[in-house]
Amino acid sequence: MVSNAVRPSAENTELNDLITLNQIAETLNRAADVRGALNDALARLVELMGLDAGWIFISDENDRDLWAGKGYRLAASYNLPPAMALDSPQAWNKGCDCQGLCNKGQLNEAYNEVRCSRLAGVEGDTRGLQVHASTPLRSGDRVLGILNVAGPDWDAFSPRALALLTNVGSQMGIALERARLFDIIRERRIHEQAALLDFSNQLLGRHDLDDLMNYLVQEIKELLQVDACALLLRDENPEYLVFRAATGWQSEPVAERRRVPADDRSGSGRVMRSQQPLIIPSTQEWETVPLSTADWVQSEGFESAAIVPLLVEGRSIGTLVIDTRQPRTFTEDEIRFLQLMANQAALAIEKARLHQEEIKRMRLEEELSVGRQIQLSLLPKSSPVAPGWEFCDIYQAARQVGGDFYDFFELPDGRMGLVIADVADKGVPAALFMGVSRSLIRGAALAGRGPAAALERANFLIQKESQADLFLSAFYGILNLESGQLVYANAGHNPPLLYRPATGEFQKLSAEGIVLSVLEQITLEEKVVDLQPGDVAVFYTDGVTEAMAAGYEEFGEERLRVAIEANASGNAKHILWSIVNAVNAFTHTIEQSDDFTLFVVKRL
Repeated sequence: MVSNAVRPSAENTELNDLITLNQIAETLNRAADVRGALNDALARLVELMGLDAGWIFISDENDRDLWAGKGYRLAASYNLPPAMALDSPQAWNKGCDCQGLCNKGQLNEAYNEVRCSRLAGVEGDTRGLQVHASTPLRSGDRVLGILNVAGPDWDAFSPRALALLTNVGSQMGIALERARLFDIIRERRIHEQAALLDFSNQLLGRHDLDDLMNYLVQEIKELLQVDACALLLRDENPEYLVFRAATGWQSEPVAERRRVPADDRSGSGRVMRSQQPLIIPSTQEWETVPLSTADWVQSEGFESAAIVPLLVEGRSIGTLVIDTRQPRTFTEDEIRFLQLMANQAALAIEKARLHQEEIKRMRLEEELSVGRQIQLSLLPKSSPVAPGWEFCDIYQAARQVGGDFYDFFELPDGRMGLVIADVADKGVPAALFMGVSRSLIRGAALAGRGPAAALERANFLIQKESQADLFLSAFYGILNLESGQLVYANAGHNPPLLYRPATGEFQKLSAEGIVLSVLEQITLEEKVVDLQPGDVAVFYTDGVTEAMAAGYEEFGEERLRVAIEANASGNAKHILWSIVNAVNAFTHTIEQSDDFTLFVVKRL
């Protein structure tokens, strides 16, 4: 007889049950592989109930094999008798009564006492087991499996044991449902990853921006099974977003150049600002979230929408919009998937845009290179050579082409025409205007006109022929190579500097006049100066004197005079390069901001 001192009390038994149930719950909830944890949970349960054996079936509608019963798989077992060995066809290659009851919906109690058809139909050692208690493994109304614990007779199942069976069966049902949902999510994630990988590869393989965007909206529409999809990017006017690609719309928002405000007056504008997704599950929320009040949007009959931003390096470049014509609540997974695709799309769009810009840049570089060659062909191929005189010249455009030009041309009676001019602009427009102006000035000069008359005639023709809103300054002089006399006119250009080493004096070759191509009729003053032996005349554009150093300080006329005076004893080439070197030393690493033109004339 057991004494009271060692007999387990009801309180101790209940505490032991709670501890074991808690351990079973932890095993099921913490296991990454719930089905693998069923064996451990089953063993603990059978031992806690004071029984010998148990097994668990999992429902699997795709399983058509008779082994363990059609539509079921044997997921776990514990301490089965030899007659029910797992490789015994007699025991397992068939269905059984508990499965039949479950299929008919009759295994619906917390537990059910069943005379085991498997134990009854086998030969060999069953250890006296004949019956089992069964409980369905449920998740709501869904039956996920059957938990069986076996005994020799009904007396083996005490109320306590059946309560434990019911409790553990409920925990197993919850764990199996969690595992089922996890598998669904994992399969969905695998599908999403495969779809995203293919999506990304397709995007990266498309360099044409329009083709890429059209593929993008079509693919998203199909992957998310929505009625319509659209992509909006910033318009040329940054206050609006314009439709760049759309599918599933009854209208043609891209062809019609539809656009929406890029602020809180539209859903896309709000998303651009907040950089957060916007979900509209029904038309009841359209008033609080004004996607757009435009009739052309309302006529589409959209009921639900979701909008996500297209982000590149933290900045919004546009939005991706999906719409349905029936109310639909988009799940967090769908919005997450949409955002992942939007991120891929934004990078691909930016890559395609940069690719197109690079192609345009390269094409422009090629065109500018050709333009530079054409422009250089309009300038003198070499400095003039004349007895008793030295000439040297240099031209450096701030860009590949520029608006400065100079010219030397022979005139009758041993005279030479000298021109230097500067278009008030840079780049391609200035280069084109320079080409026209150079031809008209040269043509007027070669017709035998004096400097003032030639520039006045050129001004009239430029005004008449040119539609550009540009103007230019110009200096034109006629140098008599025999006498040294220089007759000149100045149309608003930087006055050339004449330095006389004999006296150490500088003289500006200035004259009253106005720049060309501002007024149709102009009058220019004409002056005369004599160049004596040893004299140096320096002709330049403002790119020389306005060359800037750090701090926005200009090179200036005074530094130009110092460079001329210090090197006047050298030849024309030496004087010119002394000036160039002085400017470069002054500006140091600062990039050239204006066209740089300079030529030196020295009388020997």
